[in-house]
Amino acid sequence: MTATVKLDESNRIVLSNELRRAAGIPRGQQLKVSATPGRIVLEVQVGPTGRIRKRGKLKVWTGDLPNLPLAEAVEQVRHYER
Repeated sequence: MTATVKLDESNRIVLSNELRRAAGIPRGQQLKVSATPGRIVLEVQVGPTGRIRKRGKLKVWTGDLPNLPLAEAVEQVRHYER
């Protein structure tokens, strides 16, 4: 599918529902953006398949474990953004 989009007054691009569906991008998905002269590429930001949930006073990771060394995984969780 191809589509033409236009920048709004704040220079933002809005992807239509049909365009997101065709690309398999859910609402709120983070995208990786790269740019070269005359070209902007949006790619789905692949992240861990899970989330941090609060259980009592603890925060618990629910989902698959990352395939990373433990120290690197802990560092990523420390900088986790919603």
